Amino acid sequence: HPKRDQIHIVPNGVDFNHFSPIGIKSKYDIVFVGNMGYAPNIDAAIFLCNEILPKIHKEIPNAKILIAGAQPTVKVTNLISYHVEVSGWIEDIRTAYSESKIFIAPMRIGTGLQNKLLEAMAMEKACITTPLANKALQAPKNSILVGETAEELAQHCIHLIENETVRNRCAKEGRKFVEQTYKWTETTEQLNQLFL
Repeated sequence: HPKRDQIHIVPNGVDFNHFSPIGIKSKYDIVFVGNMGYAPNIDAAIFLCNEILPKIHKEIPNAKILIAGAQPTVKVTNLISYHVEVSGWIEDIRTAYSESKIFIAPMRIGTGLQNKLLEAMAMEKACITTPLANKALQAPKNSILVGETAEELAQHCIHLIENETVRNRCAKEGRKFVEQTYKWTETTEQLNQLFL
């Protein structure tokens, strides 16, 4: 860009007061959150239910998924089964995060930072994602599990669902990472300085 020296990049952030752990008992093993009318999320939901979940069921036959978010298309509602619930719009999305043991964002298309990962990590949910999503997030290995294929992602899910100690450690490291890296206070101060 010819005026690139005048362009400033201000990082994203997350509200840690709003998105923080809530003591709700888990009803689901896995949650995926997002606008379910958005093509990358539709693709991820289909990938999760049709390719990843069957592999999880080989080890954990009763594993259940919650797909939460506004405007689910027919392709998403067609995923509903005994093992998959599609909620549609939820008044307080923190409920969806809280009611699940782990969060997954199996993104295969789309770019940019996934706010859902910031929110889930802030709520101390152990997270799994793909290299595509973590490229923007830049989370270290101890705070998130990253896999590309259905097999890799399924194995990560199984590992976290079956190992509460590992799950809790990953969750706490994830919260620590976003607290250190995605503070709204620092982001807004950068904006204030630029505007002034």
